[in-house]
Amino acid sequence: MSTLHMDLWTMLNASIRHIGKTTLRAIAASSAPKAHSSNDANGTEFDARQLSRAGLLRELLAPVSSVSQDEIYRVCDVDSSRALPASLETTVARRLQAARELLCRDMLDDLRGRPVMDSPRLLAEWLRLHCAALDYEVFLVIYLDAQHRLITIEQLFRGTLTQTSVYPREVVKAALAHHTAAVAFAHNHPSGSTEPSTADQRLTQQLKTSLALVDVQVIDHFIVAGDQHYSFAEHGLI
Repeated sequence: MSTLHMDLWTMLNASIRHIGKTTLRAIAASSAPKAHSSNDANGTEFDARQLSRAGLLRELLAPVSSVSQDEIYRVCDVDSSRALPASLETTVARRLQAARELLCRDMLDDLRGRPVMDSPRLLAEWLRLHCAALDYEVFLVIYLDAQHRLITIEQLFRGTLTQTSVYPREVVKAALAHHTAAVAFAHNHPSGSTEPSTADQRLTQQLKTSLALVDVQVIDHFIVAGDQHYSFAEHGLI
């Protein structure tokens, strides 16, 4: 990783220690708690996904006003038992969201155009970051060319805490739209377990069969839970 990436990881990890699970989930869903929302001054909900790279950097580098030196020290303190000052919660929430979005974009740029299986660790890190703190399932498709180089990654479906409805017809349609030769899938388990369910395995085989009809190969299916991931290919399930 670059120095910028390492700095962003440091910020993310430090922020996670100081912000509770409720706030993290709210940030992931772009909806912070009402008591300490990450709204703009005009009341618009802050959404890092809508910002340009320059806008994200401005958000990260903006000075923190009306904050005492003691409060800044507390934010930087590694003692996770110390609570984040309420006056800084909105600022840190916005910067956490901006840092996460910037890191996701840069990591995706690093992956794009190269064979993804040559960088499985980077892909797994991107997936974990994308799914971090989500309390609902999402289903992603990783589109690849004939040399298994990454075209892009798309979140196609969003579900509930325990399941996501995935429609093979829509997956095939999306694969053809991206002129894809191969795909991999990924979804998260908010429960924290990476073990694939019977439904996960059945869905993977259904998608594999449907995509084979249009000559698109399925090379893997990842399950992400917390900082762990499971590969169907590594376990002989593809």
